[in-house]
Amino acid sequence: CCCCCCCYCCCRYKAWYPIAALETLKTDAPNAVQLLGMRLVLWTDKAGSWRCFEDLCPHRLAPLSEGRIHESGQLQCAYHGWLFNENGGCSSIPQIGDPKAHSTACSSSRACVAAFPTQVLQGMLWVYADSSPQGWAEATADDGTPVRPAAASLELLDQGWELKSPWFQRDVPLSFDVLLENMTDPAHVPQSHHGVVGDRESDQRMTISITTPVTKEGFGSMVSPAAGTGSYAVTYTAPSLVKYEFPGPTMLLYSSPSAKGWSRVVMSFVGPRGSKQTRPATPQLPAALNWFIDNVVERFPALQHALNRNAIIDGDTYFMHAAERTLYERGNAASWSKQYYLPAAADAAVVSWRKWVDKFGASLPVLPRGVRDLPPLMTREQVFDRYHQHTKHCPHCRAALRNAEVAIGLLAIAGAVAAG
Repeated sequence: CCCCCCCYCCCRYKAWYPIAALETLKTDAPNAVQLLGMRLVLWTDKAGSWRCFEDLCPHRLAPLSEGRIHESGQLQCAYHGWLFNENGGCSSIPQIGDPKAHSTACSSSRACVAAFPTQVLQGMLWVYADSSPQGWAEATADDGTPVRPAAASLELLDQGWELKSPWFQRDVPLSFDVLLENMTDPAHVPQSHHGVVGDRESDQRMTISITTPVTKEGFGSMVSPAAGTGSYAVTYTAPSLVKYEFPGPTMLLYSSPSAKGWSRVVMSFVGPRGSKQTRPATPQLPAALNWFIDNVVERFPALQHALNRNAIIDGDTYFMHAAERTLYERGNAASWSKQYYLPAAADAAVVSWRKWVDKFGASLPVLPRGVRDLPPLMTREQVFDRYHQHTKHCPHCRAALRNAEVAIGLLAIAGAVAAG
């Protein structure tokens, strides 16, 4: 099948992106996702392999993510029942009865769906953002296996480390440039994440020095807090990984550019196999809180997501959501140096990120050109919508929500019975 393709004006974006944690995806139905402004559908074929198509049927442009996985192991459009095989080729058009006409119609390049390379790695599904024949060639090694993503974790793949907790995934109402700006900025943690992983009363002085200059592959920095809690490296590996190499477990922050104004975060901690330490030490927090986190929160993913991961996201997303609109009301991505006042050495990594965007990300398809490219300013309640951004996709939190609803129902029944 000759499938249609999706190409970009800058080859930097023809890369592997971690589009979802595997455990958040349905295997018995299609999954709708977005990447670089493209609407995509993820599904598993009869062999159990993950496939990624453009999320539209070539017949009347209905979203294939609203379809189903047919008994034949193919993807079926729910509108008129067209079937598509694992390569994106059309295998059935139910409305055409004549065998010759059916064969002619199905073999037309206009009946195909754009198919993107995929691979499963580190418990995540990765998609290569180019469906053209050249893109498939670039994504495939000489032995026929997928090329390893540049942003893959060397700790997990080469050093024998392990995930210390399940991947946490959440969609956030921030464009890719603003999200990564926040991820590369450790200086905001004591204020924005007070009581979760930070302490606003602590000594917040720090120096950030750039250890690896900005290149198209990324950059590196070293963070030296004055509080004496130990230096650590913060690195960016294009296009999607920010890594915090704390003493103890290392934090992996993956991001995928979904659309203008939206991105996806997938994160976890990794450490040596067998080590019981699941997170960096937080001596700035009260001893009782540290005990509770280590002995209760860290043992139950749903609690960890509710009290830590989601709480961290909620700590600063509204600030950045509003600041993004101010940035683009007053200018564009390239005007950051005129709009931001960055006098402290603690801003060095943010400056490096913005220089990376200037040099290598200026034509990023999801980079807003102005405020009109962005969705309207959301309310705090909309920004903090944990259910639609996280819970409905997370198996741990969905189960916890179901259990809570059952418990509430039983208590209501018990209360009614007791009341007589």
